Amino acid sequence: MKQDAGVVLVNVLVTLALGAAIVVLMFTSQEDLMDRTRRAAAGTQAEALVLGAEASVVAALRRDMQTAPETDHFLEPWALATQEEVVLETGRFSVTVTDAQSRFDLNSLVAGKLAQQQMVLRLTKALETPDRVAIDIIEHMIRRGPARDLDDITSLDDQTRVTLAPHVSFLPQGGAVNVNTASALVIGAVLGTDSGARQLVKTRDQNGFLTRGDLTDAGVIAMNGIGFTSDVYDVRSVAEVDGTSVTLTSRIVRKTQLGQKNAYVVARRFGADDQDIIVVPPPSVLP
Repeated sequence: MKQDAGVVLVNVLVTLALGAAIVVLMFTSQEDLMDRTRRAAAGTQAEALVLGAEASVVAALRRDMQTAPETDHFLEPWALATQEEVVLETGRFSVTVTDAQSRFDLNSLVAGKLAQQQMVLRLTKALETPDRVAIDIIEHMIRRGPARDLDDITSLDDQTRVTLAPHVSFLPQGGAVNVNTASALVIGAVLGTDSGARQLVKTRDQNGFLTRGDLTDAGVIAMNGIGFTSDVYDVRSVAEVDGTSVTLTSRIVRKTQLGQKNAYVVARRFGADDQDIIVVPPPSVLP
């Protein structure tokens, strides 16, 4: 009898242990499910924030085409949309707008024109990169055609790409360097005068923007490769909600078609820079 009682006790204890394990597993699974649900909801909110930021910049750029088509500079509303990181009750949020035409367009080398080749030679020299860099870039662009980014030019090493990145772009459409947003280094490379570029930037810092008269006063006669407006912009929006972060990089293009002015997103990249770019088809009917 005692032996039977012992067996029964063991069976009861095993049953209780199994029951407790099942209860713990149920609670753990429920907590994991709730955690995943919270993360999904936070991710959805963060994505809505970055897409909202993108839409706001698109609207600002479209409006700028109507109100100030003759110039684009850092005192305009589209530039003021850029903000320092804002701390929210549930996380953080920031938007950065970059004028892609503030940098030298390497895709302009595809046509094989001597003027653009001289510009990139001056640029790489000012950046103190090896002499071969400019030649490699020119040969690649003429032979392979338009590129998407510096990674496409496989002959460049990582350090050279890091050095070039802040000063070059790859535009989906032709466009001059915007003297109102470009650095003195890029302006000097395009115009072929470092002292003139420094004078222009000084005047721009004082007045907020430049005019053709300012370039004439600085001794600039030929304005090939230089302009005062831009039609290609990059927007980087970062939103964090309850610990879940979403980063969106968007390229926005402005065009006038059939007499109507429009701005729209042509590509998006969510997350890290090495993720695939989502190409967004342009609207078939302009609003």
